[in-house]
Order: sequence, then C-alpha cells, then structure tokens
Amino acid sequence: MESWERVGRAVRDRRLHLGWTQQEAADHSGVSLATWRLVELGGRDRYQELTIRGVSKALGWPNDAMHVILDGGDPPDPTAPLDVSPDRGGPGAEANGLPAGFARKYLELSIEERGMVQGFIDGLMARRSPT
Repeated sequence: MESWERVGRAVRDRRLHLGWTQQEAADHSGVSLATWRLVELGGRDRYQELTIRGVSKALGWPNDAMHVILDGGDPPDPTAPLDVSPDRGGPGAEANGLPAGFARKYLELSIEERGMVQGFIDGLMARRSPT
C-alpha cells in the first residue's frame, strides 16, 4: 500500500499546484470524485488502467507516470507547467484543426454536459451523408 500512498501524495501535490478542487480534478480526468479521493488517499492496491490514464492525462503526466512512482521512481515535478502541446493531446491541445482551447473548454464541462455534446456530435454524424 505504501507505493499507492506515494502515488496519492504526488497526485494531491500536482492537483493543489494546478489549483483544482478534488471535484475539478475528477471532472478533468473522467473519474468519479470517490475514485479521485481514493487515489489521493492510496486507498486501493489496484486501479483500472482507464483510471490511471485519465488521472495522468488530467495532470499532464505521461501515461506511465503512476507506474514509475509505484516502481519506486520519482514523481513528475508537481510545479511543471501543464503540457498542452498537440502531440501530447493534453488540455488545450489543438487537434484535427480544432481551435486552440477547445479541448480545455471540453474538459471543463461536467460529465452530463460532455454526454450532451457527444449526443449532439453523434446525431450530426448519423445525418451525414456518405460521400
């Protein structure tokens, strides 16, 4: 459990540096608030890979950062700027010709709002005529 406690401390330090509440961090990562709290507390000995990737992406960490910490490595610098480069795909990255800031705005939406946006996009795609 001590390894997950190290992960939890690193996650909490990064979240605090970003100025996010636990709810905001959970929203950015796509995990529930309860799961985010468990991660910060080191409250489990395993997490689904989707949870690990979501937390890492929200924090601007490489996908393997939590595994590195678990293996005894150093956590990423909690004060590092949030990586928003296009190849990173982080919040604010410009991708597929979308305007800069689009991904950040999307990540700021609640889970319910994201579902509504996805439903709208799905509806548009369903009506799109094949070329």
